[in-house]
Amino acid sequence: MQNCGFGWQNNVLRATLAASAQVSGLPVTNLQNQQGAPSLGWRAPGTSAVLTLSGVSGAQWQAISLHRTNLSATATWRIRTGSYDASWWGVDWHTDWSGPCNVTNGQCVYILPSIATDERCEITITDTTNPDGFLSVPLAFAGPLFQPVRNFSTQSTAGSNLGQDTVTTLGGSEFVSGRWYQRKLSVVHDSLGDADAAVLDQALQAAATGQNILFVPDPDATPDVLAQKSLFGTLSGGDLSNPYGPADRHSLTLTLAERL
Repeated sequence: MQNCGFGWQNNVLRATLAASAQVSGLPVTNLQNQQGAPSLGWRAPGTSAVLTLSGVSGAQWQAISLHRTNLSATATWRIRTGSYDASWWGVDWHTDWSGPCNVTNGQCVYILPSIATDERCEITITDTTNPDGFLSVPLAFAGPLFQPVRNFSTQSTAGSNLGQDTVTTLGGSEFVSGRWYQRKLSVVHDSLGDADAAVLDQALQAAATGQNILFVPDPDATPDVLAQKSLFGTLSGGDLSNPYGPADRHSLTLTLAERL
């Protein structure tokens, strides 16, 4: 088990994006907005597509994730990172991994064994049994994770916000129309050092602009657990306190809500 990770330096937002396929009106550049609606995302016709992120000098790649997707349980993906080799004008791939997406909650998450520093990242998605006949990816993250020196507290909680309309008849019968289900987390850190608190402050400033933040409770977990437990969405924080007096340990409670 590793300490939790926060992904707030999203290369998707600053890279040049290219796709092997896209439908008119739903281009791959839609991944650079922060809305999770399929009508504002990237859509590729067919059951296979390649997403390429490039043009970010010295970019770090560690956590790769797709969110709010329509991918089926049998979807697979291939992740490669590399840089141009000037001697032959081709891409020298340094990282090359492939496997099942392990889609849960409409998302899939993979953590590279070590941070790769490369100019580009290529993600190939294959979902031959997708009943929709197209791939829908509204949100994506690709970048490094910040991991505090000490992990979050056991006081942390997980919950949900429900969007539903309930109609009650004169006889007392209830009819529920569900509209959305939003996961949320309250992450309590009660032992942050000064350096950790400073980085989380930068993450909170990024989140304040509307940027989505990736939270991974345990980067060492298996891909199926990563997809089940990770959350990509809004981040806010309370006041930073000093419960241990002059010691370099601070308390901070963070609230995360899944982007819909």
